[in-house]
Amino acid sequence: MDQDSLMARTMVEMTATAVAAAAARGALAILPVGVIECHGPHLPVGTDAFIALALSRLTSAYAGRHGVEALVAPPCYWGINTVLADFPGSFRIRPETAAMLLDDVIGSLIANGFRQVLVVSHHGDLAHNEMIRDVLLARHHGGDTGARWLYTPFRWRMFARLGMTGAEPIWVPWQPVPALEAFRLTGVFGVHADEYETAAMVRYFPQTVDYDALRGLPPTTLTSNDLLAWRKGGAEARALTPQGYFGAPNPVDPDLWRHFDETAKIMAEALAAGRAGAG
Repeated sequence: MDQDSLMARTMVEMTATAVAAAAARGALAILPVGVIECHGPHLPVGTDAFIALALSRLTSAYAGRHGVEALVAPPCYWGINTVLADFPGSFRIRPETAAMLLDDVIGSLIANGFRQVLVVSHHGDLAHNEMIRDVLLARHHGGDTGARWLYTPFRWRMFARLGMTGAEPIWVPWQPVPALEAFRLTGVFGVHADEYETAAMVRYFPQTVDYDALRGLPPTTLTSNDLLAWRKGGAEARALTPQGYFGAPNPVDPDLWRHFDETAKIMAEALAAGRAGAG
């Protein structure tokens, strides 16, 4: 099997002429955002960037079925990592560096003629998401109202953690539907390198998973109170999750990957509805 990459099936593979032509036609730009950090012994350190890319590719494909052209930008994977910064394989990026880089990438897409740049971020670190929020708010204040946030997982309750509702102008509005919950779960409380992320990686990037390490890997027995301590990072995170995962690594539902596919369908419909509303 050929090794899929973070650049495959993105605008990186297009010529400058083709990119310019797509922007001139009114194509949208979907920008995957993630980090490089430890995801246990079973998943690659690029898991968050890979899943953001998979969601972006899927959304682009489904949007096309609605007549909406959406190009996938190369992932911006130098986000902020505070919780697992001290774990092996994690990269530490200063908040100001991450903010300037994300702003420059969005600015470059706008300068290339894309009137809508939509962020898809699969990473739960609060500092990372505050950075995205602030970059997008600044863009809006500067008049770039087409730079908006399309995705952050509802299960991480990011709207509330950011002091937002999801109805603010920086968001592309969409709501979860019952189809996103129509799967069997282990019942183990998890937030990182857990059954959801394993399911996505096994489905979309199977060659990156260490199946020998995954086999028999026990779930953690942590609670929501432990999560509060874990989010402080450092010694507390290492003590609670010494192997770098929080939850049940092995899914019990072989169809759990469809949670991400269903999410992409909903997001594509939201893009189509927005395009129709703007017409």
